[in-house]
Amino acid sequence: MRNPFRYGMRVGGNEFFDRSKTMHDIRNTLDGGSNVLVYGPRRYGKSSMVGEVVASLRASGAACIELSLMDIASLDDFIASYAKAVYRELAPVTGALKHVAGLFTRVKPALALDEEGKPELTFAISSSKVGLDALRDVLELPEKLCPPHRHVYVALDEFQEVAELGLGPQFERTMRSIVEKQRHVSYIYLGSKTHLLERMFASKSRPFYNSAQKFPLERPPEDESAAFLVARFASVGIALSTPLAEDMVRRIDNVPYYLQALGSWTFNAVIGRNARKVVRDDIDEGMRSLYAAERILLEDTFIAHPQSQRLLMRALAREPVAVFSEEYRLRHALTSTSTVNTALRRLLAESTVDRSDGIYRLADPLLACHLSGRL
Repeated sequence: MRNPFRYGMRVGGNEFFDRSKTMHDIRNTLDGGSNVLVYGPRRYGKSSMVGEVVASLRASGAACIELSLMDIASLDDFIASYAKAVYRELAPVTGALKHVAGLFTRVKPALALDEEGKPELTFAISSSKVGLDALRDVLELPEKLCPPHRHVYVALDEFQEVAELGLGPQFERTMRSIVEKQRHVSYIYLGSKTHLLERMFASKSRPFYNSAQKFPLERPPEDESAAFLVARFASVGIALSTPLAEDMVRRIDNVPYYLQALGSWTFNAVIGRNARKVVRDDIDEGMRSLYAAERILLEDTFIAHPQSQRLLMRALAREPVAVFSEEYRLRHALTSTSTVNTALRRLLAESTVDRSDGIYRLADPLLACHLSGRL
C-alpha cells in the first residue's frame, strides 16, 4: 500500500497540505501586476506552496523560471545558474547559441551533454573578475526573451542569500533598478530567514523597500491540519479519529513538514501490524521513528552554534518565554543580559528562534523536544 504522506521534498496535488486562501491571494496579487514576498520559518511548506502557484501560472500559459539560491556559492555561480534557468525555460536548445551569442559579452553560452547524453546549454564566465555588467546581462534576460503576448514569472527561493554573493548592497540596488523597469516579468521572492527578509523589504534604507506584497507564512489552522491527516489516512482506507489527529497536530506543534513526517511514520506503524485503524500506540511509535530519523540532524544543528546560543536554545526548549527576566536567566543558568540579547538576535536572524504571539520559542518543535528531553 502506498504511503499517503510525503516529506523532505516538494509536494503537490492531493499530497500538498492545502493553503488555498493564501495561494488565491498570491495569485491575485501577481495577476494585478505586483511582485510578492513569501517568507516564514523552514519546514512551513513555502516551496511546495509556491510550487503550486507556479503550476497554476504555467497552466494559464505563463512562462515560469525557478531558482533556489541556497546552494549558490558566489556571484559567478549565481550568474551562470540564473542564465541556465532562464534559457531552460525561454529558449530551445536547437539554434539557441546563435540566438544568444549577441546578448553577452561576459557570460558565454556553450553546448554540453547532460547525464542522459542530451544537449543542454551551459554558461561560463569569460572574465576572471565578475562585476555589475555581467549581473545586469543575466537579470535583463527574462524581459529580453519573453515570448510575444506572454508573461514571465521568476521564483527565487532563499532570496535573502543574495546578501552573501560578494557585491553586498550593490546587488540589491542593481537588481531593483532592473526589476522596476521590466514590464513583462513578475517576481516571487521566498525565503526562511524571516528577519533578514523583513529588513530587506521593510527598511526604507534598502533598495527592495516596499517592492513586493508581503505574505508571511504562519502555521495553518489546527482544525485544518487535523482534517488533512484524517483525509490522507482515509485515502488509503485507514481510519484516524479526529481526537487522535488533533493529538498528532499538538505533538509536532502544527508545523507542516512534521505533519507529513509524523503521518508517514504513523502510517508505517499501522501497516506494520496489518491494521486499518490508527491507535495511540501507532502515534507513539511514529514519534519515536521520526525522532530516530532526525536525531543526527538535530544534534548537528545544536552543536553548530556557539555556547551562548546553545544555552539559550536549551532554555527556550524547556520554557518558551515573552521576557528574559533575571529569574529566568538564573533558572536556566544563562549569562549576562547583553550576552543573552546578542544570542537572541543571531538566533532570530537565522530563524532558529521564532517569536509568535509575543512568545520566544524554538522554531523547530522536534529540536525543542530533543533539547528538553520530552521524547
